[in-house]
Amino acid sequence: MDNKNNNNINNNNSINKPLLNKNQQHICDIPKPQFLSKGVFTLVGVLCNFWLSMNTVTTSGIDKLVNEIDKTHELRRPMITIANHASNLDDPLLWGVLPNRILMDPSKQRWTLGASNILFTNWFYSKFFSLGKCIKIVRGDGIYQDGMNESIDRLSEGQWLHIFPEGKVSQQTQLLYFKWGVGRLVGECYKRTGMVPLVVPIYHQGMEKSMPLAKLPIPRVGINLDIKVGDNIYCDQVIAKYIDENKISDLNDYLSQDDKKRKDFYKTITLHIEDEYQKIIPPSSRGRFSHPTIKD
Repeated sequence: MDNKNNNNINNNNSINKPLLNKNQQHICDIPKPQFLSKGVFTLVGVLCNFWLSMNTVTTSGIDKLVNEIDKTHELRRPMITIANHASNLDDPLLWGVLPNRILMDPSKQRWTLGASNILFTNWFYSKFFSLGKCIKIVRGDGIYQDGMNESIDRLSEGQWLHIFPEGKVSQQTQLLYFKWGVGRLVGECYKRTGMVPLVVPIYHQGMEKSMPLAKLPIPRVGINLDIKVGDNIYCDQVIAKYIDENKISDLNDYLSQDDKKRKDFYKTITLHIEDEYQKIIPPSSRGRFSHPTIKD
């Protein structure tokens, strides 16, 4: 395997090294106008705190998540949080467990993906959710659409991105298979910056009772909500193994050859993340997945 690739991936300290100096590159961490973005996060943060106070909430690992958010902001190293998707208001309501210094600070808050047919249906919604650091995703447009490219830009700046890798709301017992977009986010960020994003898994239960499908989309109160942050998922070794097994000397050149190779790379990363994620969820909720075949 190429020594340059090997050294970049296997350096265990690389995850704690600053990706870039704030003075060397403009970082889009607060949407403009900034004062409106700050207003949006303050308003939403207050509402999240109020809603959580009306429910019984148990948490595990939140301090660990807060530490990783602080490190991402300080060191400018890319981070992706992933979670199961039980309702349309999982984000932002679940973030009410974060301290206000993060919850209401847009520079420290996450970027996230938002469905165009829900969050971007008119001018007001589009502006509001854009100020809330939501990136428009069009369902059905695949992993190469503009919203995915923008997400990679934000990760490459060393920022925090939150996604729901199942790709849609699901209130069934078992987890859905993860879309390959999460693999593209990790792989393309590494290809572009030499940094492998840290992946932090979150599993929650209770939101499906707060906002059951086929009923009015209003968050109900008096529910039991459990939020668990699992152990960090590292993709360094799976990327290194892929490069080694395919005898890749130049990853950029290899992935530019054809789409089938790119998707195989993204799928390999996605399967690793999917397997690691299932370790934090109850056995009865673990999925048995059949991923789509990679087409020529």
